[in-house]
Amino acid sequence: MPTSRQSALPVIFALVLLSPLAIDIYLPSLPEMASVFNTDDAALQLTISLFMVCMGVGQLLAGPLSDQFGRRFTALLGTGLYVAGSAAGITSDNLEELYTARALQGLGAASCAVSAFAWVRDHFSAIESGRWISYMGGMIGTIPMLAPLLGGLLATQWGWSANFTFMALFGGIIFLSALLLMDNSRPPALKKKGTSGTDQERESVSSQLKQILSHQQFLTYSLTGMLTMGAILAYATNAPFVAMRLGGLDEFGFALAFGALGLLQLVASFLAPELVSAVGRRSTIMIGIMLALVGGWGLLAVQISDPLWFFLPAAAGCIGFNLIFGTASGLTLEPFKHCSGLAAAIDGCARMTGGGIIASAVKLAGFDVFDTVALSYGLLLIALVLVLLEIKRHGFAPPAAKREYSISSSELPSDGDLWKQG
Repeated sequence: MPTSRQSALPVIFALVLLSPLAIDIYLPSLPEMASVFNTDDAALQLTISLFMVCMGVGQLLAGPLSDQFGRRFTALLGTGLYVAGSAAGITSDNLEELYTARALQGLGAASCAVSAFAWVRDHFSAIESGRWISYMGGMIGTIPMLAPLLGGLLATQWGWSANFTFMALFGGIIFLSALLLMDNSRPPALKKKGTSGTDQERESVSSQLKQILSHQQFLTYSLTGMLTMGAILAYATNAPFVAMRLGGLDEFGFALAFGALGLLQLVASFLAPELVSAVGRRSTIMIGIMLALVGGWGLLAVQISDPLWFFLPAAAGCIGFNLIFGTASGLTLEPFKHCSGLAAAIDGCARMTGGGIIASAVKLAGFDVFDTVALSYGLLLIALVLVLLEIKRHGFAPPAAKREYSISSSELPSDGDLWKQG
């Protein structure tokens, strides 16, 4: 691997950590913040929803900007907004100021996420980028479990605002690292059919949108990622209530329980690419889905009298999420090296916005907390059906892709052309 790519990879990984960190680091501080801001839990839950909406919409804006002006440009823009939002959070005196701070963080995190995924697709082949994106996706799935542990420790020592201080410092370090280590890559110019080799133009955004939104592989695995994110958020937002309200744990005890699952997910995130090498990407996703479904079945058996058993079946699902998340991300971006920023933006928006809607919608069913999280896990059955239909269409061992695609829309590869590694 060239030295420039190798030195930039830690920055790329750090960029994708900003969004889950901002969602989950202050979950243990919500009771303290409710007291400080003299409000209820619902008003503070809105800070999470607001962040996710801004991140979802922000990715749609950041994708075309990243393709036009380069990955480093949007990475610096994103980290700058993230640091500004974190600083505003530290000094917030009322809910309106806190909401503004969270909106800035969401827009910044959106730009960072798009930059990171698109940078990987720019610099690696389809198979290599899929492997790195799998690692990245695993880290994204792990942070929601580890961030509350860190947030609980910070809040115990210095209060809720220490979480925003940490995010500001972390974002500032990433800003400087991106400035020094990232190259300002953009997608390769696309050769128009029927023109000379020197006459190259970039396709219009509308043409690229049509390609992306009509591609079955993209739609299948973007929806899979969205359903997975919905389950992750349903678990992460309900776990504090189970641990502290029903189970009687304090902030630190909750953080330990949450962190223990995070360690399991961290292991799973590093095992996922090895599993992909052994059985293929689609089989890896199916294994992850089956683990989530088993976890959902186990959640149905948890009794209100023993609420802390909630974390045992939840752990099976969380391991499954890490097998799914990054692997699905790689498959969504695989066909679109020529517009990886836009593809990453649409996929990221679908995951964040759609996942947030799913996590909110399952609460409307009126079930208890255990059945609510179980329902969110069970929705992954939809993804399993879609993956099985794709396998039925192509078979388990179709021909490998003939070449790396960086081409015009008239030559956009089919799903069959792109089928690799199961």
